[in-house]
Amino acid sequence: MFGHIRRRMVKLTILEDRLRYEAGFLSKTTRTMELSKVQDVRVDQTIGQRMLNIGNLSLETAGESSRIVMPSVDRPHEAADRILELSRGRHPGV
Repeated sequence: MFGHIRRRMVKLTILEDRLRYEAGFLSKTTRTMELSKVQDVRVDQTIGQRMLNIGNLSLETAGESSRIVMPSVDRPHEAADRILELSRGRHPGV
């Protein structure tokens, strides 16, 4: 039950040129990053997460904080594919 509530407190929004990650219920943490800085996307799932189609999404970015981990993202493979697709559109010559 706690895992379900915790998962509902995470929101990933993929915009045209940036990505917004929000976590929290009473107090919120929001991270926004430019898609052009995304270099790699990784999905990690436990067996339980696979059954629920959730997973931990890790983004490798150019800049000072190189790895960003977003736990318990719904449909993580779809999100990863979309992020990479938009990121490649922002990198000329890729």
